[in-house]
Amino acid sequence: MAICRYCGAETGNSPFCQNCGAKVEAAPAPQPIPQEQPAFTPDTIPTQPQSYSIPTQPTYYTPGGAGGLLAGNIIAIILGVVCCCFTYFISLASMVLGIIGVVYASKVKSSMSPEEERHNRNVSRLLMIIAFVVLVLGIVVFIGMVLSSANGIEGLKETWNSIYESVSLSMAEAGN
Repeated sequence: MAICRYCGAETGNSPFCQNCGAKVEAAPAPQPIPQEQPAFTPDTIPTQPQSYSIPTQPTYYTPGGAGGLLAGNIIAIILGVVCCCFTYFISLASMVLGIIGVVYASKVKSSMSPEEERHNRNVSRLLMIIAFVVLVLGIVVFIGMVLSSANGIEGLKETWNSIYESVSLSMAEAGN
């Protein structure tokens, strides 16, 4: 039975170790010691110890996390949901971009190469930035619509004062 030189598990006849996945290489055949070599005597003992190299496990690419990107895209989704009532579906685009950004941010951790990790990070970051820009644009459009329907800031002040007066009158009547 063959034994994996990386983890020591028995591999059977498989070309790869079932325990660690390393390629199983045929062990070199032991070479016979020539008979003419004399046994060790005190004057033939080597003075320096021999060094042995211990084989290491093969290295695999382990990507970093994407916590900030994931959190940023989730915040874009939440703000899109909160602003959905006010911005007349402009924030719907922000929610969709945030969801796609979350998908790409979750792919960062399972990337198989640095290039794939960099791509997933860049796409997630770009989608998060666009989602926040769309949210701000939606809020600006909403504020513009409120101001235009109230005939500008002066009209908004007049509307606020009339609401305040009607609430004050109704509270005064309720108190009597």
